[in-house]
Amino acid sequence: MDENLAVGTKLASERELALRFGVSRPLVREALRSLVERGLIEVAPGRGAFVRHRTNAEAARPLDSHYRRQRITPEHLIEARMIIEPAAARLAALRASEDEVEVLREAVERLEHPKDILDRVRCDVALHVLIARSAHNPVIETTFESIVSLVSELALRTSMDAKATAASAPYHRAVYEAIRDRDPDRASEAMRAHHLSGGQLYGKDFTASLDRLARRELQRLLGHRVSSPQDVVAEIMGKPTSPAGVQGS
Repeated sequence: MDENLAVGTKLASERELALRFGVSRPLVREALRSLVERGLIEVAPGRGAFVRHRTNAEAARPLDSHYRRQRITPEHLIEARMIIEPAAARLAALRASEDEVEVLREAVERLEHPKDILDRVRCDVALHVLIARSAHNPVIETTFESIVSLVSELALRTSMDAKATAASAPYHRAVYEAIRDRDPDRASEAMRAHHLSGGQLYGKDFTASLDRLARRELQRLLGHRVSSPQDVVAEIMGKPTSPAGVQGS
């Protein structure tokens, strides 16, 4: 599809596309279905196919499958997050709007008083997503969106560990307050300290497969075996998490 087509542009009909490219209509139909699955177009019954805006989360999603083939560990993820998120926090302190700062405050307060473990996971990830967005850098936002599913699984591991939760909890408010106070150095350092504090308490889990850890923790939480932790975590993260309706994936 032409990358220069504006959002909202209506595509030619299946018949016109088949004639233009010299292919069968079933082949055109399959190509359109693929574009729908990739989030590039949407089909309105009776009206046709239209170019749609693709969010950063959608653009980043294919990388998740690639990461999972690499046997990602908490160590890998924390090393990457210590590069991405201190920079995001620094920029958020400089660029976040007043409305975004207020949403961050509400997200921190919800995280400090979660309904249960799963709510804590949702609120934790939502806060980090909000900070990445508040940096107003599409490369940082898309990069973080590409790992948000893994971040959710790591948040599950942390939330099931009282010591790890207690160690990392104060840093959420510290990061928010630094962003609120427009102090980029303090925001960056608080985020860095946040990730250091969690990694020090994982023990042998630090270098274990994150997928295996998520499966183990979900089994502990739900009381039965989980064949696909990614699907369960995706369902968890698909629920609203903040007053702004931010979702973690």
